[in-house]
Amino acid sequence: MIDTSFKKIPHVLPDLFLKGTVAVVGASGHLIDSKFGEFIDSHDQVIRFNRSPTEGYTDDVGSKTTLRVVNNHVFCNVDVSSDGYSNSPQYFVKNLRNTNILYIGPDYGPYHNRHTNTDSSNKVYLFDYATANKLKSLMGTTHTENLLIGSIMVGLLIKSGIKPNLFGFDTDPIPRTHYYQDRPKNCSAVHNGNAEQKMLKNLNENKIIRIYKK
Repeated sequence: MIDTSFKKIPHVLPDLFLKGTVAVVGASGHLIDSKFGEFIDSHDQVIRFNRSPTEGYTDDVGSKTTLRVVNNHVFCNVDVSSDGYSNSPQYFVKNLRNTNILYIGPDYGPYHNRHTNTDSSNKVYLFDYATANKLKSLMGTTHTENLLIGSIMVGLLIKSGIKPNLFGFDTDPIPRTHYYQDRPKNCSAVHNGNAEQKMLKNLNENKIIRIYKK
């Protein structure tokens, strides 16, 4: 019997339930010197993405993680160091232990290979990627590019009835940065960052989410 105070996250298998306050921690460079760490860790749930680390950055991003959301490249332990990404250990996911992981990607193959891609002590969940356009509609955006996994997670929380607190998400049309690594100057245009920044700004202004900035 599931405690009714838990919220079921839709479009995810097996069933994923979250309870209490939720901090969603992005990777924006503006987290540096933000001193948000203690506040982030005070939340019941702390969601992080891909290979974003806490060690060495705890004052700004905290140390607590209750769910890690990853894309296909990270879940497959792809080496991206030669592409211009620094501080991105190839086997980050494979070396995780006793962690809840939500895999988000259009290819379900990596999920089916989860016992190879990561340790058996981790519990791995799968997002039904076919429902991504429903989340676009829910969040008020119509751009055709794939949503970033951060935006997908925000949409899932909204749909479940949770108002998340966001840290490390930019809402202005500026180049993407990561607090922990250098990014290549020319990234593939798989996503529409400007449209998603505008979308998050609108959600914040309408008090559907709350975005914290230093």
